[in-house]
Amino acid sequence: FRLLATMTILLFAHAAHAEWTSVNKVDDFTDEQVRYAAFSDADHRIQLSHEGKAVWMFITRKKIGTFEPKGLIEMRVDKNETRVIDPEKSKRLAELLGQPTFQWEPATVGFLLWHGSEEEGCGYVGELLEGQELKVRYQTNSLERDTFSASLVGAKQAIINGLGLTKCGH
Repeated sequence: FRLLATMTILLFAHAAHAEWTSVNKVDDFTDEQVRYAAFSDADHRIQLSHEGKAVWMFITRKKIGTFEPKGLIEMRVDKNETRVIDPEKSKRLAELLGQPTFQWEPATVGFLLWHGSEEEGCGYVGELLEGQELKVRYQTNSLERDTFSASLVGAKQAIINGLGLTKCGH
C-alpha cells in the first residue's frame, strides 16, 4: 500500500509540475491588464501573451546553454505541418511591417505567433487549442539542436483565459 501511495503521489507531483496555467491580473505599477498562458517544466517555459493586438510565444531555456541567435525554431502540434521560425526572415518581415516580429536573448526567444484577430481565424492558436502535444526543436549552436515537448492536454482553458479569447476554442 505504501509503495502504491508513494508512486501515486510522485506521479501526480510530476504531472502538476508540468502543466498550463493562465494569469489575469492588473500590473501594480502601470495599472494595465496583464494576461497570458504559460507552460513550465524542469527545462523549459512557454508563454503565450498579447503584445499589442498580436499574440507572441516566448520560449525560455532553464538549463545551461543558450539559443543560437540565428538558429531555426521548429514547432509541430500533433501531426500537423511543422512551423519554422527563421530569425533572419523575421528580421526582414519586421522591416516590412514596421514592428518587431522576433526577439532574442541568450535564454529566451520570442516571436510573433498569431495576428490575434479572432474574426480572421484562429491560426496557430487554434492548433494549440485542439492539439494533444506541442513539439519544439531549436538550435543551441550552429551544429547542435535541442528538442522538448509540452502536453496540450488540459491546456485549452488556460490558453482561452490567458489570451482572453471569445471565439477561438469555444
